[in-house]
Amino acid sequence: MIFWVLISLLTALSLLVLLKPLLNTPKSAPANTAESDLAVYKDQLSEIERDLNEGNLGESQAETARIEIQRRILNTSQEQSSSTKGMPLSSAGIKAVVGLLTLAFPLGGLVLYLELGQPGMPSMPLAARDIAAERSALAEQQNTSRNEEMMGLAQKLEARLHNDPTNLEGWMLLGSTYAEIGAYSKAENSFRQAMENTPPSAIVYGAVAEMMVARADGQVAPEARALFQKTLDLNPEDPRGLFYSGLALSQVGENDGALKLWLKLRQLTFANDPWLQVLDTQISDLASRVNKSPSEIIASNPAKAPPIVPTQEQSNQEIQPQPGPTAEEMASAAELSAEDRNEMINGMVNRLADKLNKNPDDFNGWLQLIRSYHTLGRVQEIAPAFANAENAALQQPDVQQAQEQIIALKQELGF
Repeated sequence: MIFWVLISLLTALSLLVLLKPLLNTPKSAPANTAESDLAVYKDQLSEIERDLNEGNLGESQAETARIEIQRRILNTSQEQSSSTKGMPLSSAGIKAVVGLLTLAFPLGGLVLYLELGQPGMPSMPLAARDIAAERSALAEQQNTSRNEEMMGLAQKLEARLHNDPTNLEGWMLLGSTYAEIGAYSKAENSFRQAMENTPPSAIVYGAVAEMMVARADGQVAPEARALFQKTLDLNPEDPRGLFYSGLALSQVGENDGALKLWLKLRQLTFANDPWLQVLDTQISDLASRVNKSPSEIIASNPAKAPPIVPTQEQSNQEIQPQPGPTAEEMASAAELSAEDRNEMINGMVNRLADKLNKNPDDFNGWLQLIRSYHTLGRVQEIAPAFANAENAALQQPDVQQAQEQIIALKQELGF
């Protein structure tokens, strides 16, 4: 009942807005537009005479103006018509229109609602709704829309790159874009273009091989393993090469060799790198398989403490490195699929990036973010992060030392 009362009120308000102009009686209107025009022309003739008397117009100019206005007066007189009256409808006609709209508007709305709506459907209480499912559906819709937009941009970039095949940065950006939206085959093809048209690069070899692993649902095929080995030949400390080479060994039962590579990677990883907890999960699982204590083997191969360059406010304070993952976090990560783990890592990296955007002078944070981007293959984001790190370096107490750290990191990553 309340529903129909609300509908009636809204309909009445809508009618009031629509019908009010029709109900207003015009205060005044010229009987004929031609008469209004004639009055204007007569005023213009009088104005010409005044200007002539005051010396503002010459006789010849005044005569020309008079002739033009007289011509307009003649035309207006010939075109006079009763069709230009100010009130086209009589009072009775307006009342008829108002009555017709008053009936047609609500009846038309009711017919449409009965045809298209569902008046018998009961309301759904909030408690009965699956809010989580609704949010998930909305997020999926937004993600699909974003992916379609990114796909369109990627296709335009790919068309340009075929005319510029040696553009390493372009191919890497294209591959990273395809990888982000899950188009792993297209991403692999883009990275292969970079590999075939540019000098050997550990980053490029690793990117191609990683897309092969993604397409194979986490299995490291011999060709991918060979590319990861090329990555390590160029950079023995490449995180991606070490991780996937260890994964390849674990998949064929060479657990000791895999554990050796992963422990080496752990020693090269900073304690606050966001992927450390995922690596520790893999190490713990593998250690259990070879009858070794996960906690002891992790403790005996500590991650690197992040380098600390204090800011002006922190120069007189003791700075503690961020703690590593807790046992609960490691257990939680172990239960995730490979895709969920990757999403979790990217989420942590994105949160770090958000913090740095709010605190751009955090020099160590930018170095950590650059390493994270490199390990995750988000190559297109490394250059902007380096630029921010260089700006942050200028705010450090020892600017030269900070700049040397940036140079060393570029050399380490082959950037």
